[in-house]
Amino acid sequence: MILRSSISTACCRPVTRLPRKNLSLYSPSTKPFFVTTPIFYVNASPHIGHLHSLVLTDVLARFAKLRSPQRKVIFTTGTDEHGLKIQQAAKAQGVEEGEFCARVSQRFRDLADRANVGYTDFIRTAEPRHYRAVEHFWNRLVESGDVYKGTHSGWYSISDECFYSEKQIRQDESGKIVAIETGNEVVWEEEENWKFRLPRYRERLLSWADRPESIHPLSMKSFVTSQMASVEDLSISRPRSRVRWGVPVPGDPNQTIYVWVDALINYLTVLGYPASADGWPVDVHVVGKDIIKFHAVHWPALLMSAGLEPPRQVLSHAHWTMGKFKMSKSRGNVVDPIAAMDKYGPEPIRWYLMREGGSLPDDSDFNLDQLNANYSVLAQQFGNLLNRVTSPKIVQKMGSITSHHPLPDFDAALSSARDRVEGFMSNHQITKACEVILNLIADANKLVTDMRPWEANNDATIPVLYAYQALRISGILAQPFMPVKSSEMLDRLAVDPTQRTWNDATWTGRSGFDALALKEQLSRSLPGSLFPRLNP
Repeated sequence: MILRSSISTACCRPVTRLPRKNLSLYSPSTKPFFVTTPIFYVNASPHIGHLHSLVLTDVLARFAKLRSPQRKVIFTTGTDEHGLKIQQAAKAQGVEEGEFCARVSQRFRDLADRANVGYTDFIRTAEPRHYRAVEHFWNRLVESGDVYKGTHSGWYSISDECFYSEKQIRQDESGKIVAIETGNEVVWEEEENWKFRLPRYRERLLSWADRPESIHPLSMKSFVTSQMASVEDLSISRPRSRVRWGVPVPGDPNQTIYVWVDALINYLTVLGYPASADGWPVDVHVVGKDIIKFHAVHWPALLMSAGLEPPRQVLSHAHWTMGKFKMSKSRGNVVDPIAAMDKYGPEPIRWYLMREGGSLPDDSDFNLDQLNANYSVLAQQFGNLLNRVTSPKIVQKMGSITSHHPLPDFDAALSSARDRVEGFMSNHQITKACEVILNLIADANKLVTDMRPWEANNDATIPVLYAYQALRISGILAQPFMPVKSSEMLDRLAVDPTQRTWNDATWTGRSGFDALALKEQLSRSLPGSLFPRLNP
């Protein structure tokens, strides 16, 4: 839906009260800002949900860099390449596991690169550095006395690579036994393996989860704490006769480390563990809601056992549906993220995912009409305003600043935009941060339309000045969401590359502003289309 402004030439929409800030994540610090995506399982090609995780994490990383430019940012992603599912998928294609993993892993790397995702490290769990980290971490668990050899029986889901209790399963309409949480089939298995004394950490886990920033959103915090209340000893290995594609248990070649334990340790591998862990604890783990238990129950306890701090925050996002149904190949409602970016461009897709999917607790429905409407908004608001401000016909009409046309509400909107975006981003209200940026542009368009600077007897200086400031500030604040398009827009406005920082996203009012200098600056703008017309 296209946002419409209700401003007149004298005012714009009221500035709403800022949300409570949680700046500790983004404030200047000597510790690097460390943020991660989940590492993606390579049993199948990437889909739009993987792209959402990548873009969301990239937005957080870019915002951290914009907010505190002197602070180092570590942003990691990668692929999880072990487990029974990989064995089966490789066998089905008639190739070795290593070849299969390398091929599919590259698709995830290509997806990240296509979407302008600025990761600092792409980890593959088949790498030797990861094996070294996993082996050392395992030995720390053994030294803690929290690991023992035992027998395990239960309902196992190959799709989820997870055991479920009797309370976590049901019989579906076809008669199959499935996991209640995922709907995937489970089978009864009994085996000897290594186990972790998870209940030892129940109270420490609850204390960690009780911190305001540990788990976001609040709905997920409630779910996680309910899981902690009934934790049992955790199976952390599988017989090698069943799962050979994985990291062998140190000192026990007949066992393979459970794929989830192996995978979670990637967050340490990327820091150089065990030789180094500079950047730990992680500031934000971005995960899908379906894997929150592994990251907010199992992982913190394993870290505590190994003598390491738990994550500062686990941030869970909801899923994308299509036609209000979960995406699946069998239903035919799967969105190819590469094809979507080929048609619309990476940046409009990034914006759409954050604008519509940035309300993290709720599932979002991928809708082509909605996607087209979002693209039209970008073209009609950002693109149209930029063309108006840089139009030679309008720029040439600019003169000195006049004293008429007081716009106190617009002044307030410009001066408060940065703080409002900061407040929303610090509380992970991504959609609302996008709204601040878009509303500022929409209000500036309304102002220009009302003042009609292209007409012979109408003033051009005031509308161009305010539209320029709205574009400049919005362009700086939109850099985490649309880094390339924001750069193009600021280039068109002839904004110096050194003046695109957090400190520059301010407005102090018209006093002392040199309109003739702005006129000369805008006269250097080159023509172009920020969001060109889409091909049918």
